Amino acid sequence: MKKSVQLYDAGVERYPLRDVVLGNASMVALIAVGTIACWLISPWFGVTYAAFTVVMVYYVMRRLVCRNCHYFGKRCATGWGLLAAKWFTAGDIEDFNRSPGVKIAPLVYGLMVLVPLLALILLMLDSSTTTTVMLLASLIVLALYSTVFGRRRSCSVCRMRLFCMGSAAK
Repeated sequence: MKKSVQLYDAGVERYPLRDVVLGNASMVALIAVGTIACWLISPWFGVTYAAFTVVMVYYVMRRLVCRNCHYFGKRCATGWGLLAAKWFTAGDIEDFNRSPGVKIAPLVYGLMVLVPLLALILLMLDSSTTTTVMLLASLIVLALYSTVFGRRRSCSVCRMRLFCMGSAAK
């Protein structure tokens, strides 16, 4: 490993299984809530949202980001380092921050929340129901957990936190 990559010595080498389960459960729930919100606009829209999101989150981003991460082949906060190692070959940790995946991650995860949020707003402008209000509340809670609280907690003990441009622990 080259000197330009400084790993956080106090970070965990292997995240606890409960973190992996919680991280994945919240991601699946976020995708499910988003899919339902989009489905209420149109079934085609819901299926398109689900397919796009699943492919981007579980395949494209794993190829573009995880291949170059220290946790490739290891249990990271989401377990995606293990998933990526099953599908792809290892990249170079030096390329992590230059990866297109690191650059498009805010767009991918932002759209994952913004698209169903806009769908719910459109639905509520037409007529607000208990379903749309509950979906909106669920979307907000899941988005806050995934993008703020859970991410900050995971990043705080990540070995990549000193090097990763996307670290929430800085």
